[in-house]
Amino acid sequence: MKNLILIAVLVAGVLIAGAVIYVNPSIFSGQEKLDTENEAQNILSSQEAADKALSFINENILEPGMTASLIEAIEENGLYKLKLKIGEQEFDSYVTKNGKFLFPQVVDLEQPIVQDTGNEETPLPAENPVSSEEMEKFITCLKDADFVIYGANWCGWTKKLVEMLGGFDTIEPIYVECAEEKEVCDENGVNGYPTILVQGEQYKGARTFEDFSATTGCEIPAGAELLQENLEGGSCK
Repeated sequence: MKNLILIAVLVAGVLIAGAVIYVNPSIFSGQEKLDTENEAQNILSSQEAADKALSFINENILEPGMTASLIEAIEENGLYKLKLKIGEQEFDSYVTKNGKFLFPQVVDLEQPIVQDTGNEETPLPAENPVSSEEMEKFITCLKDADFVIYGANWCGWTKKLVEMLGGFDTIEPIYVECAEEKEVCDENGVNGYPTILVQGEQYKGARTFEDFSATTGCEIPAGAELLQENLEGGSCK
């Protein structure tokens, strides 16, 4: 799912503190007061703070080939609000005026948190356009071609690929769960999920039935093209 959660996934673990603490300036004296005054003089412009935040995100957080760009930077409630664009998605993030702390989002303490009551109806899953027999036949062919997926069940990118191929039970013959078989994944040089190896070599094509078929010679199941809409090639570390 592409929404605000994506940017939160990208910067999760970078920041610990999410609150702004107010300290009475009257308690400062001597060197402490001087340090505070010097800190106040280190305020960056919105553009400078945005540039610093973008450099950090692009150099340290995003996967290779992905780039965040700035749409606008404005002041909001004592912080700089950054409207960012990654791919075709837009996200709001925040950075302190001295450019030291980046926040994926800010919680409005004056707004109540809406609890999920569980009363909303859960939409029924769409009917799979590929029969189980056809998908199992395709998976068997991939197995014969030494096509192996190394994934992690907590990773959204792994889940997308697995769902496209019929689910965890269906792909069991060609799937290795790295959360349970870490040594196997390490031995095969897996450092991101999902990773696909074909005859021991890393697969670099698109995660589509067409490319899987072109690489392995396996016949594409009828209706499979309806399962790969919006599938992208990201990965989890």
